[in-house]
Amino acid sequence: MRPDSARTAYHGRLFDVKTVVNPTNLAYTGLGLGAHTDNPYRDPTPTLQLLHCLSSGAGGGENTLVDAFRVAEDLPGNHFELLAGQPIRFRYADEGTQLEAETPVLALDARDTLQAVHYNTRSAQPFRLAPSLVEPYYDAYRNFGRLLEDARYRIQLKLEPGDLFIVDNLRVLHGRTAYAPEAGERHLQGCYADRDGLRSTLAVLSRETGAG
Repeated sequence: MRPDSARTAYHGRLFDVKTVVNPTNLAYTGLGLGAHTDNPYRDPTPTLQLLHCLSSGAGGGENTLVDAFRVAEDLPGNHFELLAGQPIRFRYADEGTQLEAETPVLALDARDTLQAVHYNTRSAQPFRLAPSLVEPYYDAYRNFGRLLEDARYRIQLKLEPGDLFIVDNLRVLHGRTAYAPEAGERHLQGCYADRDGLRSTLAVLSRETGAG
């Protein structure tokens, strides 16, 4: 994937994850973050996320990863159907930006196959549901959230300076454990990109090496 293929967002091509004064996002604090996808309020949602560790002197702050497709497979059938059949609205706003999009938590393709997960409790807006769906939908949503935090599905790792990981933002949810900013600096730098750019790079490399 070429360096210039990073997708430009409202905060620029790169973003920094570190503790700041008067944060506008929980990511800029030392608090733990539950499993989530990024930017579900953007249309289209970024498909790839890259996070590069620049420093990791603070205690804690382990990254967590969850394959949400695997979790969705273990949902009861009625919970899967509810989360796939009801779009919800996501929103982000600050002084210079207002972004909104509406999509189901579990998005299916034309063959009714799961193609994307959108889950971010910090940007999800109040659900607009028919009265008969309120209780069953909340049951399904809470159950999915609990499973996303279940240790059976979660990988936990500590990034060291120089480490970088890349995840499919429509499938692999990420989070982190809490850390103590006063104990040292934790600084990650990230960007978003799209899967077609990665596939193009892999195809060209395959041609050049004769592996295709």
